[in-house]
Amino acid sequence: MGENGSTNSAQHRNSEQFHILVDSVEEYAIYMVDPNGNVVTWNTGAQKIKGYTAEEIIGKNFACFYTAEDVAAGKPQRNLREAARRGHIRDRGLRVRKDGSTFEAETILTALRDEKGNLRGYSKVTRDISDQIRSREFEAEKIAAQKASKAKDDFLAALSHELRTPLTPALAAATYLEDNAAKLPPDFAEDVKTIRRNVQLQARLIDDLLDLTRITRGKLRVNLETCDVHTLIRDACEMSQSAIAAKEIDLSTKFDAKKHHVQADCVLLSRSFGI
Repeated sequence: MGENGSTNSAQHRNSEQFHILVDSVEEYAIYMVDPNGNVVTWNTGAQKIKGYTAEEIIGKNFACFYTAEDVAAGKPQRNLREAARRGHIRDRGLRVRKDGSTFEAETILTALRDEKGNLRGYSKVTRDISDQIRSREFEAEKIAAQKASKAKDDFLAALSHELRTPLTPALAAATYLEDNAAKLPPDFAEDVKTIRRNVQLQARLIDDLLDLTRITRGKLRVNLETCDVHTLIRDACEMSQSAIAAKEIDLSTKFDAKKHHVQADCVLLSRSFGI
C-alpha cells in the first residue's frame, strides 16, 4: 500500500474513533444539522437529554427543540444566520424535550464550512444546566433568608433596647414608691403595687424578646448562681395575682420543701416563672 493509501487509512481510523467518542458522550447533546437546520447526526447524549432516538429525529428540523414562543419569533433560523455570519454563537434558554417538558439549556452553534468556505451545515452542542440553575437559585434564596433573618434580629434587638430604656426609670420610680408606701395615702398603696407589677411585667416581656434575639444569634449567656425556688414561686404568684383574681381562681400555696435551692440563672429562671 502506498503512502496515500496509508494516510487515507489512518484518517479513516481517526474519523471513526472521533465518531465513537462523540457518540459515547452522555452529558452533552452533540449533533449536526444541514444548512436548513435539519438534523443529520445524533449522539447518545442528545437522546438522553432530549428524549428522541436517532431514528425519530434525523431528518427533522431542529426548531422542534425550541419553545413555541421562540419558533414564532423566528429564533431558530435567526440563530443559524448569526452562526453563519459570526462562525459560532452561544445561547442560553428553554429547550423542549420529546415529551413536551422543558429544561434550561446552554448551547453552542458552530458553522461548518469546506476548504472553499461553502457552508456545509452546523454542529450543535447542548448542555442541560437545570440543576446548576436550581442550585444557584437555592443558594440565592438561602442568602436572602439569612439576610432577612439578620435584619429581623437587628430590628428586634434595636426595638427591645428602645422599649427597655424608658421602662428602667419607670420601674425604679414604682419600686421606690412601693418601698415608701407608708408615706402615701392608704388608697394609693395598692395602685402603686399594680403599677410596679405591670411595669415589671412589661420589662420581662421585653427581656424575653431580647433573649430570643440572643438565642438566634447564639449569644445568650447563662450565669449560674444559687436560686431560692420558694422565693421565685412566691414572686410569681404575686405577679399573677391580678390575673388570678380576674379569673376567679382559688390559689393556695404551701412552702415546706426541705431542699428548695438550685443552681441556675436566677434572672432567666424567674422570667420562666412569669416574674
